[in-house]
Amino acid sequence: MRYFLCVLLLSALACGIIRAETPISKNGYFCAKQGTVLNYERYAPDGKHWWNQKTKIDSTSLGEDGTVKVGFTSTIKSFDVKAPIKGSVSSAAFVRKDGTVEINIAEAAATVAKNRYSAFRFKASGGMSSLSPNVKPGDKLEEIHGKVECAGMKLTIDYTERVVLRKETVKVPAGTFDCIVVQERKVEKAPLMKRENITLTWYALGYGFVRHDSLLPDGSLESSEQLVSITN
Repeated sequence: MRYFLCVLLLSALACGIIRAETPISKNGYFCAKQGTVLNYERYAPDGKHWWNQKTKIDSTSLGEDGTVKVGFTSTIKSFDVKAPIKGSVSSAAFVRKDGTVEINIAEAAATVAKNRYSAFRFKASGGMSSLSPNVKPGDKLEEIHGKVECAGMKLTIDYTERVVLRKETVKVPAGTFDCIVVQERKVEKAPLMKRENITLTWYALGYGFVRHDSLLPDGSLESSEQLVSITN
């Protein structure tokens, strides 16, 4: 069941977007520059190094309605904690003409599951996430409800209480960024498994998510992931 953790990583990319180049609005959040590599590191509060994540923008294609499909690949290398995926996982985001980015977290979770359990077939439904480039502090964001099914078993993924908390300047290893901070309550349920977290994610125009904190239900920090470098 540990592969479900990867949903956190992919959904963070889904909701926090990196600014795309023409023809996408420069006020949006998603990297549509082919070849860009975003390198992240995740740590526990005690300094335990969970893993490194490398996300590469593989391709972009423009649709007739002005939507840009962005294909990207995430690769995780384990350290003190075993990573939820093996090798690389490919996914896609859709950047609308106005800069709004959409990604399906249920499909992303199914892709991760297939990566780990290739002998099984997984079906995804629901789970569409979107974030407008015009959000501001105090805005409440639409809830996300997704489901992944396989052989009669079901995983549900719910993001509720989604709100833009504030604007904040944050310093991470990759630099200092002006961000918006989004808070969400995330619940994953499957047979014999329930995982609940509160997440805080810092999004910067032109870069997407630069920091992502996962909190336990009691409010204590479970882990923090930060952008450490960007290469083209």
